[in-house]
Amino acid sequence: MNSLKISMYFKRLTDKLALYKSDPEDNSSEHTHEFDELVIVEQGHGLHVINGKPLFVQQGDVFLVRRNDYHFYDELGTLKLINILINPDVDFNYLRRMDTLIEQLTSVNPGSYMWLTPSIRMECNSVVDQIFITQQSVEQREFLFFRLVMLILMAKSPAQRNDTRYKLHKLLNYLQENCFEQYDWNVLATQFHLTPRTMFRHIKEVTGLTPENYAKRLRLLSARNKIRESDITITEIAFMCGFTSSNYFSMLYKKTFGKTPTEERRDYILSTAV
Repeated sequence: MNSLKISMYFKRLTDKLALYKSDPEDNSSEHTHEFDELVIVEQGHGLHVINGKPLFVQQGDVFLVRRNDYHFYDELGTLKLINILINPDVDFNYLRRMDTLIEQLTSVNPGSYMWLTPSIRMECNSVVDQIFITQQSVEQREFLFFRLVMLILMAKSPAQRNDTRYKLHKLLNYLQENCFEQYDWNVLATQFHLTPRTMFRHIKEVTGLTPENYAKRLRLLSARNKIRESDITITEIAFMCGFTSSNYFSMLYKKTFGKTPTEERRDYILSTAV
């Protein structure tokens, strides 16, 4: 697995912060890195697969990827990301206990993902640009970084919670956490204060997939990780991931990933043995 090095992305090894703006093709291969990464989804949508777990991300989402987490983006749409890189080997000069603040955004827990309204996202983007102006002093840069983190953490306002896209954000988090279940879509719509028609329309608009197909995609990605990382039989994995037929699971897996589950396991074992 590719490991991204501090020396590749920071101008100096003594820098605490760096900026990297990326498209999905830069992140489609599973990788880890030596630095922490605060990610703002600037455009598009897709699946963020972190430590083997698929999580839907969309424009406005913010989350933290820790050093040594392994992840990649399984594209459903055209993702554009703003990545604020944080060097864990260097201390802030003036800020203390920042870890306690940014840890609230950890990407391992879907409930920690924040969603920014367009106006707050634009304000955050402006602050990011200011942080990385060349002539900024260390004091100014750290103050602006603190301001950015606080803008993100304070974004969960009552007005935001009434936003349809925020409700959808919470619904998609729920689907990710419970992707192996069989859903009653009408009950879910009521639970997240949406009409069924609005829920179906927005899920299709945001993910590019119908709700049922999106749920299948989550199950297949979870199954792929189990196929690669365990010796559980293919049939057992199919049932564990919510499929009632192993033959149907294998057919759908090949249609999605271009190889059968058995071929997936064989190819992964060969690639890791090299």
